[in-house]
Amino acid sequence: MRAVTTTPTIPPITKGVQVFRSCLISTEYPGVEAATKWLFERFDIEYIVNPDQSCCTGLGYYSDMMPFPTTAAIAARNSCVAVEAGHPIQSYLCSTCYAINKKARNVLEVPEYRKGVNDVLAEIGREYNDEVAGKIRHHHTLEILWSRHEAIPGLIKRRLDGIKVATHPACHYCKVFPDEVVGDSENFMIPEDLLADTGVISTGNYNEKTTHCGAGFRQRFVNPAISQAVTRQKLKRLAQEKVDVCVHMCPNCAIQFDRHHDMISSVSGEEYPFVHLHVQQLIALALGADPDTVCGVQSHSQNVEPILERIGAREQAVAR
Repeated sequence: MRAVTTTPTIPPITKGVQVFRSCLISTEYPGVEAATKWLFERFDIEYIVNPDQSCCTGLGYYSDMMPFPTTAAIAARNSCVAVEAGHPIQSYLCSTCYAINKKARNVLEVPEYRKGVNDVLAEIGREYNDEVAGKIRHHHTLEILWSRHEAIPGLIKRRLDGIKVATHPACHYCKVFPDEVVGDSENFMIPEDLLADTGVISTGNYNEKTTHCGAGFRQRFVNPAISQAVTRQKLKRLAQEKVDVCVHMCPNCAIQFDRHHDMISSVSGEEYPFVHLHVQQLIALALGADPDTVCGVQSHSQNVEPILERIGAREQAVAR
């Protein structure tokens, strides 16, 4: 029997995918990219990693250090690069990359803005024209995985029975373009629905599910007390829900929780007995991936060994 899910089915995406590399993923949690590529290969999704792709500049823009015209021009260039490579389906590992590129997409529909960007692109022999605009597609990686979720039951190697998971929705996915979210933007369920067939216990729409991670880009550095107070509130709620794993879809959220979890627990004197993993990491573990060489768990600040032992991931890896 198929597990009951709440997310609408979308047409399968099987080819023409470009993994849009994320600066935060690459520097903080490279195992997320490795796990994503590993999953794409098992789901028969044809993809490339394009060396011509550049940073989205989203961190700089949302921290008020990068003017938007520059960001829009870079987004236009990256779209041209993907279309030229014959892989126009951008697969975003980071919700900020997703949001900033979609925002640029909308701005580039305004003729005067497009002209200004193309005046700059002309200096490198490129143009963001109607052909590029018509071909480029912007998807969060979880959407692409969800389009192939029917393959999951036949690929499971490690059961996750009894593991309770909760989704932490990324604001830059659910809040910036709520009408384009796959499912309910106020109760985003793709992470839990992707894991449903592995035997996890789903938390669903828990109280404060949409509470922010607390990072706020520069707020993490400018107002750390406020930033961590928000994070603490979410950690307290997740502890009350008695989850085992909080699954993430954005590296900025994962950094805020994983890097600060134990510190906030120590300062507050509160126990938060659960760990943080990206959705792709937990799915890959269930499908038999090596926790180190594929999922890169050694980059985490938290000790994830107890959960790995609980699901049998420290026994000989099933697949690399």
